[in-house]
Amino acid sequence: MKTILLPIVGNSGMEGRLQAALSLAHDQEAHLSCLQILPLPYVLWAGEASGMNYGQMLSDAEGASKILRSETEVRLSEEELSWDWQVRTGDTVSELIMAARLADMVIVGSGSGDDAPAVHIAADLAVHVSIPVLAFPVNASSFDPVGPMMIAWNGSAEAANALRNSLPLISKASSVHLVVIDEASSAFPVEDAGNFLSRHGISAEIKQLSVATSIEETLDAAAREIEASCIIMGAYGHSRTREMIFGGVTRHMLQNSSIPLLLSH
Repeated sequence: MKTILLPIVGNSGMEGRLQAALSLAHDQEAHLSCLQILPLPYVLWAGEASGMNYGQMLSDAEGASKILRSETEVRLSEEELSWDWQVRTGDTVSELIMAARLADMVIVGSGSGDDAPAVHIAADLAVHVSIPVLAFPVNASSFDPVGPMMIAWNGSAEAANALRNSLPLISKASSVHLVVIDEASSAFPVEDAGNFLSRHGISAEIKQLSVATSIEETLDAAAREIEASCIIMGAYGHSRTREMIFGGVTRHMLQNSSIPLLLSH
């Protein structure tokens, strides 16, 4: 994992995502690619309907972006790592999908409720990019890249992709836990996932659990019990043009989990 893509957005979760990106970049000896996406003019134009001056709105947005860049670059200059800064204007998800073509991971926000843009961005990216998406909760402040890792396994192609894509992280984890809930008949039982990891020199503890109240709450409780740094899971869903049709478990975890999610489709 040598290139980590970090969208730079001036909101309440930015500090936590920056800390997570720095921790991962140092641990993986990776390059940090910062992407600042400026809104399209027509997005700001909508403000005129409420009586606001378009020119003033554009000026304010540009000023805030410059301040955010200046403050973040000061932070980055204090770190002993490789980084760059790109500025693009356009649709957030479209620009991230393009930038992710030559990245190994992208870090975005999550855990802000169903209508929050962060949740929709994370969901959209998870289906459209071929790299893992680290969905970092808005209320999280740090990330331990070598802490315990939990893999949610159900034998699906998505779960297998998530496991395989996360190998650079899993290989350095203090402990690895393969969790399967009410395992049904599968061509790829959890033992196969354990054997795959073993061939990579990774020892994983297998936990077979039964649903208590819901799959989502069972996963979250299991992750809390082992104090997992993140939950590695498949992003279940598909895209119809740009409309997300997302699985209930994945969407619920994105909306409500206070633990970072590493998603792959």
